[in-house]
Amino acid sequence: MRKIFYIGILVLLLFCLPSVVSAAKYNIGAFGGMNIPIAQGDTKTGALFGVKGRIPLLPFLAVEPNFISAMFGGKDLEVQDISYARKGGSFTSFGADLIVGTLSGMSKLKFYGLAGINTNTYKRKGSESKTGLGLTIGTGFEYFPTDVLSVEIRSRYHPIKIGDGGRVHVEVSGGLNYYFGNE
Repeated sequence: MRKIFYIGILVLLLFCLPSVVSAAKYNIGAFGGMNIPIAQGDTKTGALFGVKGRIPLLPFLAVEPNFISAMFGGKDLEVQDISYARKGGSFTSFGADLIVGTLSGMSKLKFYGLAGINTNTYKRKGSESKTGLGLTIGTGFEYFPTDVLSVEIRSRYHPIKIGDGGRVHVEVSGGLNYYFGNE
């Protein structure tokens, strides 16, 4: 009985998904904001910039591939009464977020939640590059002044596993999205 139920859901999705996707609005967008480190004491807040595209799967569900380039500031540290300046650096992130929320309809203000996975590369002058897997969870909202343009604000909690340790950031950003396709 359980097997029939899952097959029925799969068949329903296969028949409904093409009509939803063909009637959906896709978007591309750019954003900028702040990268706030919260679990490491050797860096300061820096800027972030990125691009993304939204691919709707259902009226309340979409996939959003994204690329982010972020900086983090240097910091003066004191270890055993010796002060030294730790240089800032940068990281790049490429991944995808799953967006869940009010993605279609007539409302000019839409809220959503997101969760994603990404690969990240850290670079700091004088150190070798480090790569790690990251996860994201967050929330955001979009305001639509026109049918094809939206202003978006979002925040993401972004822990990244690197070797035996890791990095944790909160990313706060705002951006513009351009929508195309049918709805």
